[in-house]
Amino acid sequence: MFKNLLTYIFVLVFFTSESQLYINEYSAANYDTYQDNYGEYEDWIEIYNASANPIDLNGYYITDKTNNPTKWQFPSSFIIPANSVGIVFCSGRDELNAGFAHTNFKITQTKDNETIMISDPISTYVDSVVVVPNIKSHSRGREFDGSPSWSVFLNATPGISNTGAFQEYAATPVFSLPSGYYSGSAQIIITNPDPNITIYYTTDGSTPDNTSNQYTTPLTINQTTVLKAVAYSSNNNIPASFIEYCTYFIDDMHSIPILSISGDDVLDLLDGGWGSTSLEPEGTIEWFDKDGNLLDKGSGEFNKHGNDSWAYDQRGFDYIMRDQYGYNHELQDEMFMTKNRDGFQRIIVKAAANDNYPFAFGGSGAHIRDAYVHHLSQLADLRMDERSTTSCILYLDGDYWGVYEMREKVDDHDFTDYYYDQDKNNLQFLKTWGGTWIEYGGPQSQTDWDNLVNYITSNPMNVQANYEIVKDQFNTGSLIDYFLLNSYVVCADWLNWNTAWWRGMDPNGDKKKWRYTLWDMDNTFDHGTNYTGIPTQSVNADPCDPSSLNDPGNQGHIPIWNSLLNNDEFFDDYLNRWQDLANGSLSCQNMVDLLDSMVAVIDPEMPRQISTWGGNYNTWLSNVQDLRNFISARCSTMNVGFIPCYPSLSGPFNVNVEIIGVGEVEMSDNNMINDGNTPENFSRFGGVSLPFEVKSGTFQNWEVIPSGAYVYDPLVDTLVLDLQGDVTIIANFIPPTPTRDIVYTIEPLGTSTTIDVNGVNINTFPTTINYTIGDTVIVEPQIDPLYGFSFWETDSVVMMPLNTNPIDSFYVNYHDTVKLHVYELPTIEAFISGNDTLCENENKDAEIRVFFSGISPYTFNYSVNGIIQNFITTSVNPYIINTGEAGFYELVSFSDALEVGGVSGQAVVVVKESPVANFHLTTGDTLSIINTSTNIVDNSLGNILLWQWDFGDNSPYDFSQNPYHTYENIPASYTISLIVINEDNCRDTTFRNIIVKDKYWIYVPNSFTPDNDQINDIFCLNYNGIRESTFSFKVYDRFSNLVYQTESISDLSCENGWDGTNKDSNKDLPSAVYIYEVSYKDFDGWKHQDFGTIFIIR
Repeated sequence: MFKNLLTYIFVLVFFTSESQLYINEYSAANYDTYQDNYGEYEDWIEIYNASANPIDLNGYYITDKTNNPTKWQFPSSFIIPANSVGIVFCSGRDELNAGFAHTNFKITQTKDNETIMISDPISTYVDSVVVVPNIKSHSRGREFDGSPSWSVFLNATPGISNTGAFQEYAATPVFSLPSGYYSGSAQIIITNPDPNITIYYTTDGSTPDNTSNQYTTPLTINQTTVLKAVAYSSNNNIPASFIEYCTYFIDDMHSIPILSISGDDVLDLLDGGWGSTSLEPEGTIEWFDKDGNLLDKGSGEFNKHGNDSWAYDQRGFDYIMRDQYGYNHELQDEMFMTKNRDGFQRIIVKAAANDNYPFAFGGSGAHIRDAYVHHLSQLADLRMDERSTTSCILYLDGDYWGVYEMREKVDDHDFTDYYYDQDKNNLQFLKTWGGTWIEYGGPQSQTDWDNLVNYITSNPMNVQANYEIVKDQFNTGSLIDYFLLNSYVVCADWLNWNTAWWRGMDPNGDKKKWRYTLWDMDNTFDHGTNYTGIPTQSVNADPCDPSSLNDPGNQGHIPIWNSLLNNDEFFDDYLNRWQDLANGSLSCQNMVDLLDSMVAVIDPEMPRQISTWGGNYNTWLSNVQDLRNFISARCSTMNVGFIPCYPSLSGPFNVNVEIIGVGEVEMSDNNMINDGNTPENFSRFGGVSLPFEVKSGTFQNWEVIPSGAYVYDPLVDTLVLDLQGDVTIIANFIPPTPTRDIVYTIEPLGTSTTIDVNGVNINTFPTTINYTIGDTVIVEPQIDPLYGFSFWETDSVVMMPLNTNPIDSFYVNYHDTVKLHVYELPTIEAFISGNDTLCENENKDAEIRVFFSGISPYTFNYSVNGIIQNFITTSVNPYIINTGEAGFYELVSFSDALEVGGVSGQAVVVVKESPVANFHLTTGDTLSIINTSTNIVDNSLGNILLWQWDFGDNSPYDFSQNPYHTYENIPASYTISLIVINEDNCRDTTFRNIIVKDKYWIYVPNSFTPDNDQINDIFCLNYNGIRESTFSFKVYDRFSNLVYQTESISDLSCENGWDGTNKDSNKDLPSAVYIYEVSYKDFDGWKHQDFGTIFIIR
């Protein structure tokens, strides 16, 4: 019989009915080990095809969110050969080209909420794995290809077989005290739940390893220290743990937030050790509020920030939080008062750059200029992107490092994506700093910009049609704000330096026109080197100086500016924008107040800054005063400088705007004048078009005084004037019709009495209604059956015809109160009420209440749908009728102990149809521990709105209709319950049991090489769910001779194994194909027998 077997079978035999497609390995820690087809180090997923046939993933789905299983679909053919793997890059590129698959998402391993899942084209679950963080450049994968066990790989194996697997990382050490403020000292106990580990630590900010200090006893921290610890296991197959780290501030407290940084080479970087090596050290950060409470922490890399300021001893830096390192993906805090953004992967940390005190230009710095200008621009809502700022204290490796600023990074795709939905693949971003380069968008960015510059400078901009084309591509308001601000602060380091401009290309995003960002603004207010070559840095700098600069940076900003000034609309917008700002956010008072508020924040911290780095506190205050004096003087010199710049201008003139009536007018841009703040006074230039637009109210007409100086249409919504002198603008609005409030109430309150007012029923008292003067109101009471009408009472209005008429009326002339007086009727009465809805499967009754007046006992009867019921006598008041019968309930008769009374009211009982809960499991009622997942299909009947699933394993409820659930891979039984609720809020419940069993399987290799080279020298098996006492294994040669047999499965474990020798002679069997017979029973008692071939290769 054996001679009829196939001779060559070179595949791994896997006795199971489960899927042959697996997530085999993944890495979101791919910092610098595995490149995609773009040369980028992207997240990747390896998929293994364990079958004997190729599998095409065309139409399959892959996701990182289980609540969105169809997040990305393979759009075309992607074939994984038999017994091989395919790599999918999670780059966000959303493409499949030339065999390279890129999903529309990235994996963020430190979010703790992502699961990689694969589904087939009809959305049937295939495989999944919960994303767990790795340390930098490591991966997670199955122990070997297709194995059910997951492992850590210190050397990732994308695209090749999984080898070199390690167990899970050692448990991270635990500190007994958190980071923060401590007085005197802090005693730290370091623990670990694993008794087989050794803890090593450092206190100088460096990265600990097994050559660092070994922890044995509690540590006493006596000065501000960054404590770091790592755990090593005695088991060599367990990698070292993640590093725990905390900063303990001992007697160091501050009035502003604190940033603590540390790392092996961070000190070298901040000591100026960047040089030609481009040092970018790795390290940690901890972000604290001013009270020493830790807000967030993480690990990433540092790099140089600043050029001229890099020559100072106190240096700034850029920091990038790296999700690939396994600690955190962004610094999570709303750290900037001007923004609601609460996550930052990249931040800039500056020590005031060229305005640093004490290092800037012989100690001339105010330590505030750059942050001040950016913050001023944000608060003025200028049409640019600024680096948001927060002052902070920096500690490096536990040492105080001075007063710094946390700054938001603008020239970064995270910024544009968060605020404007323009990601890195949809940006054109140019930057000039000495030279010009393309930050995003490739060569087309420069080409598109050059074409726009050429169009503006080659076509007459006084032709409005040409200007409209420009406005379609260019945010001219951003250009105006950029030039106004840089002129106002007398920036001497722009255009050929520190200039960035960009636009978004995603049609579904925002900011699709070229706009400007602010960069370094420290060479301002007569401070720093004049790198741009502006005519003067003094307070008397001419506002039209930029027009004389030719083209610094050679990117066309000045030629564009000069060309656009020829357009009347642009020129008017420019001058009006200046005066809007000069009368508001850029007024002298506002600018000085803002400066004082920002200086007040850092003032308490400057003495220690100075004691650390040098200088004199009074000198610094003097520098701040110089800046304050410059700002105060600049306000006036800037304004008067516009007249000689532009001869067509006149004035400035006083503009008085008055609102008559109720309405609102907007003058120029966002200067709102209404009946609440009228009159308003402004200073404005003549020679430009000044618009006044009606924004709300019933507009009547304009008046302009003096009346003979202007020709205008008094009825237009937008009045436009070219000022000839001081002027008063009056906007007349038709006054609103006067109204009065009428308050309705009842005496006494607490009855069921209501009032119909002009046909509208009022049942809550007191109630206020507003009327136009002269309105007629008709009132009609709807009185409680136990009460009677008495009279109407008012404060001033006259009820017509008489206040003793139940139905009455009045004219509205005054604010007033109308009170309805009622009295309790002397006769007895029974009143029935209730309105209840039941579900047909509910085991409960509706409650109908009968209320009585009079003296007990009470005797009554009632009808249901017209059918009279038996008499009832009771002393209970109210009496409750418990019923499950649907219909209308009405009283028929009533009497108390003395007399017959009246009856009133009605009750209604409605019985609704209930749903029927039912479901089935696509996997049946039994699962294997190899695959403990099941799809559950709802088969319930009825108009169901809500499904609530309890899977019986203490997991959260699931509210989807057809859920998918995965149990722990251990044998167990569970009860799944389903509650369904329909549109009538009726419900039904059903249950079904499911069992997870330990299914059997066995792997039999098809070849081995017993040549004593220590590689594949023995034949061994892997198995599960087999009764070892039933095991039998025999091997025959091609002549059906028995050459090997065993009844003990342990003989074929990988610790023992068969060495390829004859069972009788113990001699080596020759290279050939041999036939095996294997038989055994599983734990359910079923017997299994199979045959195959083994190839001995020598």
